[in-house]
Amino acid sequence: MFLGLVFWLVLELGPFCIAGRVFKTTAGELAGPYLAFAVPWAVMAPLIWWLRKCEERGVSPKRLAQGWGLSTVPLGVAVAIAVFYPGAEFRLMDRKDAVVSFIVVELFSVPILYCTLYYMALAIASSRTSGKLGGSHLK
Repeated sequence: MFLGLVFWLVLELGPFCIAGRVFKTTAGELAGPYLAFAVPWAVMAPLIWWLRKCEERGVSPKRLAQGWGLSTVPLGVAVAIAVFYPGAEFRLMDRKDAVVSFIVVELFSVPILYCTLYYMALAIASSRTSGKLGGSHLK
């Protein structure tokens, strides 16, 4: 998993090198937006790994669904930061508008993401569990 995260961070460098040329900025000015874009996957990858391990251990479907739902909270926050922070940093949007938009997006997206992933994961985990108990193999 560590190698995958390193590979992901290296792949993220390409678009930022291009953005640096377009915006005529230095590497120091791009460090913050680069980290804002790179962090969501770096946050989510270990969570996915941990939830898969929990599934292999036989955690109940409801508890597993709660874990998947809660894992979207840091992902939702990190993705919103990845959008609004560089926009404000590169002066593509007003800082006050970026803050207000960030708050509004978080108020709506986090509960929607949680509920959506909770019910999807509950259905999938329940079907996998019933498939294991019934003898049929669902994928």
